[in-house]
Amino acid sequence: MNKKEKIILSALLLFAQHGYSETSVDKIAQHAQVSKGLTYAHFKNKDDLLRVVIEHSIQKMTAEMMEIEEMNLQALFDNLFKSLKKNKEVIRLCFLLVIHPETPDLVNQMLEGQKQELLKLLTSLLEPKYKADSSREAVILLATIDGITLDYVVNPNSKNLKATEKYLIEKYT
Repeated sequence: MNKKEKIILSALLLFAQHGYSETSVDKIAQHAQVSKGLTYAHFKNKDDLLRVVIEHSIQKMTAEMMEIEEMNLQALFDNLFKSLKKNKEVIRLCFLLVIHPETPDLVNQMLEGQKQELLKLLTSLLEPKYKADSSREAVILLATIDGITLDYVVNPNSKNLKATEKYLIEKYT
């Protein structure tokens, strides 16, 4: 892992643990074991670092989720729940950013773009079963997934998560 990657990983962990506004560039540099100057050589400011962290995280999670041989709801749920377990800190950070009033607009736009892409995918997968109501059902399903995700991030319990995944698969497939 190069020094830039160390900075990004440290920023992700510290933003997720302490929040964006409570994490200084100085703390990130210390955690990454690099100088503050090197951090600023790679990133204009803390907002730029946050943007890169979110961009990198969204791309990574999207790529993982799309590693599906045959795109269907069961495969999507399987990947979604695996990703939830694997990327708990990133997801926690995204939730914190969504509800925090000082989150930069660019980050909110990136998260909203991710949401719209997921809604589009869910709508297309739900269309055969729900026809004209597939868009509305996709919104409801995404809100359900958001609630499940928030619950897992706050109270990680793999047993409950597995039961919930089974329920969703039975309900939607």
